[in-house]
Formats: sequence, structure tokens, C-alpha cells
Amino acid sequence: MLAEKYLTDLGITVEQANDFINANIGDPEKIFKTASELGVTTRMLSEISGYSRNSVQKYFADINPDWSKLLDKSKLVNSDLGSLEDIVAFNAREGILSNASLRAIVKPKIDSLDYASYNETFESSFPDLQLKDGLYTSGELGVEHIDDIEATSGNIESLFYGTLINMLSTLDESEFDQIITFPDNGNSEDFQTLLLAALKELPTPIVWSDENLATKVTDEAVNILKKYWTDDLFGILDHSYLGLATV
Repeated sequence: MLAEKYLTDLGITVEQANDFINANIGDPEKIFKTASELGVTTRMLSEISGYSRNSVQKYFADINPDWSKLLDKSKLVNSDLGSLEDIVAFNAREGILSNASLRAIVKPKIDSLDYASYNETFESSFPDLQLKDGLYTSGELGVEHIDDIEATSGNIESLFYGTLINMLSTLDESEFDQIITFPDNGNSEDFQTLLLAALKELPTPIVWSDENLATKVTDEAVNILKKYWTDDLFGILDHSYLGLATV
């Protein structure tokens, strides 16, 4: 459980955190302030209390609409990826799929926008929390199996591209076509079901050539980073298929 790992680093048990929530359930502002100061996210509050993420968000939003997602501060993803978490990984590819090659295509497209900055995308959104010890913990990243990595933009960039490569490598042509042709006004639950089913399947060997995969990764990276700069979500993978499948 991500919350347990994160709280342990703070010297707090899940039981103590849950007791604090129950003791102050009538004072959302106190809970919100404490969680914000400690870097405890909506997902963690859900794990601690047993309430769903939507219930936690509604609990705060009923008091202040601007609070509904302010606790979603994990740098990579703010949903519970469950069995899909292993898709999140560093990029160790070389050649056309290396970080440098992908960056060379994506960076100019992002930097050409008047509202976005490629380099700033990979920096900490909340440096007072995430960079205080020079490390990203699993709680600060939002994934349990990656912990205490050096808090550099290069590491975040590598995790971003590594995850996109793994994610798109999991999809075959039929699944990919279904996803990209899903109507914009379609049912979001149906879309989530489609994504979950596709991402859970074992990938077919050599679905895409490196060139084809690089094109798909860079196209998706540009799409995600544009949304990152225009929508109120903090995780760099929150807008990816992986994030949308588990939101």
C-alpha cells in the first residue's frame, strides 16, 4: 500500500493517520491542511480511510470546490495502477527509441507553444515537498515499485518515455485503432474498460517496428504534454492511457 510506505518514512502508522481522520472528520479544513503539509495525496487518504478517491475528492470539494484535486501531487501518476504498475519503468532503449532521440522530436513541438515548456514539464511540481531530500520517494512519484530515486528531471523524463514505450508496446493494431477512434463524446466508463482490457493483455511479440513505435511514442508524448500544460492534473502520466485506465 503506497500510503503505508509513505507514512512509514514520516514515522506515522496507517492506524494513527486513520485515527486522526476519524477524530477530525467534521473539520475538512484541518485534514486538508495537514495532508497538504505532509504531502499526503488523495489516493493515500483513500487507502488510509477506506473511502474511494471520488468520495475523498467530494468530501473536500463540498467545502471548497478548488480543493477537489489539490492533493493529487504525485509527479508521475495519481491513480492506483494496481496490476498495471509494472508498465511504469525507466527507458533503457537505444537508437531511435532513446530518450535523446525522442526528446529531439518532442521538445521543439512543446517549446513552440506559447504556454508550455518542455524542460519545466519534468521538474518537480511541488519542490518544497518533493525535493527536500534530493530524492523522489514512491509516494512522491505515485508508484510503489520505484522508490528513492535521485530527484532529477532526467529521471522523470526517462520514466515518462519508458512508460509510454511499454504502454504502447502492449497494444496490438486492433486495440490501438479502437482506442484512437473512440468517439470524443463517448462513454468514459466504456473507454476506461477498453483501456484496462487492452493494457492487461500480454503484448504480441514485435507488434511495431522501432520506427513505428517511435512515431507513436512521440505523437502520444506531445499530446500528453499539451494536456499537462492546459489541464489541472499534476502527474505527468495522468493523461496517458495508463492514467485514464485507472483514474
